[in-house]
Amino acid sequence: LLRDSDGVVETNHNVYVNTTVKDLVFRFQAGNFFQNNPFMLPKMVDLVVDAATKTSPSGKTMTHLIDCYCGSGLFAIGSSRSFDVCVGIEVNKMAVEEARENAALNGIQNCDFVSASAEAIFLSKDPVRITKEGDDKDLLVGDFPRESTVVVVDPPRKGCSEEFLQQLNEYGPGRVVYMSCDPATQARDTKFLVSFGYEIVSVQPFDLFPQTRHIECLAVFERALD
Repeated sequence: LLRDSDGVVETNHNVYVNTTVKDLVFRFQAGNFFQNNPFMLPKMVDLVVDAATKTSPSGKTMTHLIDCYCGSGLFAIGSSRSFDVCVGIEVNKMAVEEARENAALNGIQNCDFVSASAEAIFLSKDPVRITKEGDDKDLLVGDFPRESTVVVVDPPRKGCSEEFLQQLNEYGPGRVVYMSCDPATQARDTKFLVSFGYEIVSVQPFDLFPQTRHIECLAVFERALD
């Protein structure tokens, strides 16, 4: 593994490195997952944030964000200034520790991170803790207002499990922002989302790996109005 770290190439996967994305600093172990094209990364974050923060079709401001498969916190922390509350979930415990440290490193207080599989977040009875206006608040994801909640998903190449997609449908967020590293599994998952009543708003590919067949692809889904 060769890891770009603010202009330095690191070959030791056990070393902790820093990467700056716009004005945010992310610290993580070089061997852990993190998007590895530093030139495209700010644009990717911008487009995810833009997609997540657009006013809903009914005119509501999006207020809550759930970042599934959040890794070291890239999209949750990158979006945090535009939301009241951001919660990330990640199965890799070390990545969750890094996400919490990255939030603190950047002075972000309205984010919390949970170590569990993505399927666990919607049914969780464990509160997440954020600091708002100087006070610590314990919140349940189940209490988030659905119409103004965005779920960001950035799964591994195999895509989302059917169990996760079914729970996502039952939870019923107003918007899903889906970043994928495999358009084939994203297309498969899109069939589920459309069958649940979500409409495709936009699709944007990113050529992170020039002269290879690999791309990232951002798809945005809006829950159809009744």
